[in-house]
Amino acid sequence: MSKKPSFANLGTRLTQKLVEMPPVATPNQSEPPRRTAAVPAKALPAKKKARSRQPDGRRGILVRARPEAWKALKQIALDGDRTLQDVMTEAINDILTKNEKPPLA
Repeated sequence: MSKKPSFANLGTRLTQKLVEMPPVATPNQSEPPRRTAAVPAKALPAKKKARSRQPDGRRGILVRARPEAWKALKQIALDGDRTLQDVMTEAINDILTKNEKPPLA
């Protein structure tokens, strides 16, 4: 049984694939259609991927936390009848204030 391919190197694997052009019609139909040479995918112009943002311009932050920290933050949110989003927004504003920046979050 073969190992499943990893998604970690998916971008690299996709750019290494060759793009094959469609067959070119020949005037004499007795000949098989010719194919043009394959072109590496990275030779094609790269399209810039649009990043998804909220309509108001907000962007996400990914934080890795230990299970104990996650549980404690979730408990703080439950005790205050708030969402975890509200707790984290308050934490961001606290760190901004601590560093003499206006609270913006």
